[in-house]
Amino acid sequence: MTSSGTIIKNARMAIRVTDPLSGWKLVFLLTGCVLSIVALLGAENYVGRDIPLGGLYLLPLIVAAGYIPRWATFLTAIATALAREQFGPYDFTGAVAQRLALTMVAFTGGALFAGELVRNRRMSIVLLRKSEQELRLRSDAEQEARALVDSSPAGVLTVDSRSRIARANNAAARMLGFAAGKSPEGEPVETYIPLLARLQESPQAARLTQTMVEASGHRRNGETFFAQAWVSAYSAASGPCLAVILLDVTEQVRDREEGGLKQLLSNSRIVAGAVSHELRNLAAAASVLHHNLTKTISLNDNADFRALGTVVESALKLASTELTDSTEDVLEGLDVGELLEELRAIVSPGLDEGGIQGEWEIHKDLPGIRVDRSGLLQVFLNLAKNSIGALRGRPGARLSITAYALEGTVVIRFSDNGPGIAAADRLFQPFQPGASSTGLGLFVSRAIIRTFGGELHQTQQPNECSFIVELPASVVNQTMN
Repeated sequence: MTSSGTIIKNARMAIRVTDPLSGWKLVFLLTGCVLSIVALLGAENYVGRDIPLGGLYLLPLIVAAGYIPRWATFLTAIATALAREQFGPYDFTGAVAQRLALTMVAFTGGALFAGELVRNRRMSIVLLRKSEQELRLRSDAEQEARALVDSSPAGVLTVDSRSRIARANNAAARMLGFAAGKSPEGEPVETYIPLLARLQESPQAARLTQTMVEASGHRRNGETFFAQAWVSAYSAASGPCLAVILLDVTEQVRDREEGGLKQLLSNSRIVAGAVSHELRNLAAAASVLHHNLTKTISLNDNADFRALGTVVESALKLASTELTDSTEDVLEGLDVGELLEELRAIVSPGLDEGGIQGEWEIHKDLPGIRVDRSGLLQVFLNLAKNSIGALRGRPGARLSITAYALEGTVVIRFSDNGPGIAAADRLFQPFQPGASSTGLGLFVSRAIIRTFGGELHQTQQPNECSFIVELPASVVNQTMN
């Protein structure tokens, strides 16, 4: 049913419910109409045929027709015509059939016509009131929506089919560098956010639905900023348009890049320190061998042997150089449970995609640990991704992650029912053969854990391979416990 048909149907239902007369009032009205018809019969018999009163019978019929159903109106008009012929001044002989037919047509036609007029008038009134109410509600909704958009801290703007800014709230105007009371409406969006202009002009613009993009923009004074934009397309008479929600993430991008650089330098220092430790062991072994070979008289005068000694000594000095980080932050007690919940949100899609059952057992009230949050999360991600890679495609695959406290230590165990590791004795050595990437993942992960004063090791049983991270609890939490 069309919307107009629905409105008319609702209006008719409203008329039936909101008739001005109902109950006893309607009974009194119909009783009055019947008495009026009886009175007209008596008056017509009194005055005789010389003064025709037949038209007056329509008055009570018209009044009743506005409040009773059509079928009742029809029957009442027929009954009135028969009663007039039976009890009126006319003989029930001769041209009675013709006269009765004309009377019935006149009474029923007039009553039904008048009833429809009354109903249509009441329907028009109801529709008018309903339209006014809908307009008020729509106006209120538009005002609320405009107030919500104008007061929003996020920038909201629309881009018309000509790639011009059609509407912009106060936050969007400020983001684009406009002073209070000024608006960018009507200006090309390419001047401020070129990516939005390219999106609007692309053939796929009409299919954009809640698409999030990151874009650089320019304020009115030429200053560059970075924004996250949620873009949706809608159709207008002029063509496809865009609705955009903007967030200025310049500070977040700056902090993210600075944090990424800091983390890169920190991890590079850890990797360099771990490699330096391995080289120091090799250089020390080479130095011992060189020293033992000096006892052989035939090699003392050999120039190449002396040069080899110099190289070994230089390598030993280089490997013995301690790497320090002058920018190291004071680490606060970290809640392992919260970090593992963040890990769950990151790896859950990968578990679902690989058909792997994830089991999480995180004990409550775990003591805090003094670690770098980002570094520890990278270790957890590496361990989880290694297990996911080993389990992918295996029936009944399961990854269990457990965290618990044990004698001043927080233990995090990653266990899976994968095929296990063949060469476990070389597991933490760098540049593992057959690794999916560089073969440095576990080597770097253990180096990071050791910088926190902890340890990473691996155990293996039939149908279970586990990596165990042990980290010392922070001093604060140990004292409190």
